[in-house]
Amino acid sequence: MKKIVSLIMACLMPFLVATPVLATSESESFGVETAILKECSDEKDGVVCLLNLVIDIMTIGIGILGVIGITIVGIQYLTAGGNEEKTRKAKTRMFDIVIGLVAYAAVYGLLKWLLPAFNS
Repeated sequence: MKKIVSLIMACLMPFLVATPVLATSESESFGVETAILKECSDEKDGVVCLLNLVIDIMTIGIGILGVIGITIVGIQYLTAGGNEEKTRKAKTRMFDIVIGLVAYAAVYGLLKWLLPAFNS
């Protein structure tokens, strides 16, 4: 049962933390730095803008680290060769990675829900 729940949460993780991307016309297109500066200039509070930026960077970083971690653990599991100790270690690491991703998704969702200023 735990394996099924872990698999479902791992599959749903990208959809829980994904943010919508809206298309813009060519005249409105600009670089990432310009977008961040424009967004920050529209905000009254610079701290909120900075925290939004930090949370966005952390989300990207944790997503990348999660994918890398799951890939490495998958390779370790595949190369265990029937060794019960290596298989157990790989399963434990996979479970830890999934728990970490679920915990971050919960914190991210809680921040977005509790602090309306972060929903911009």
